[in-house]
Amino acid sequence: MPNRNDTQRAVTKTAKSIKDGADAMFDSVENAVEKVESAAMNAVDKTADAINRATDDER
Repeated sequence: MPNRNDTQRAVTKTAKSIKDGADAMFDSVENAVEKVESAAMNAVDKTADAINRATDDER
């Protein structure tokens, strides 16, 4: 039967593994959100450019 110290070490190791996994997942989500944000900002810029070109062409 494991003693108290062994149990505590196992619990601490498990908690660290869970935290490390969650950290990696959050990093992945953050990177994905940054890519979506960048794409959205690029779309806004391209739309603004297109409107400006169309306005210039009307003159």
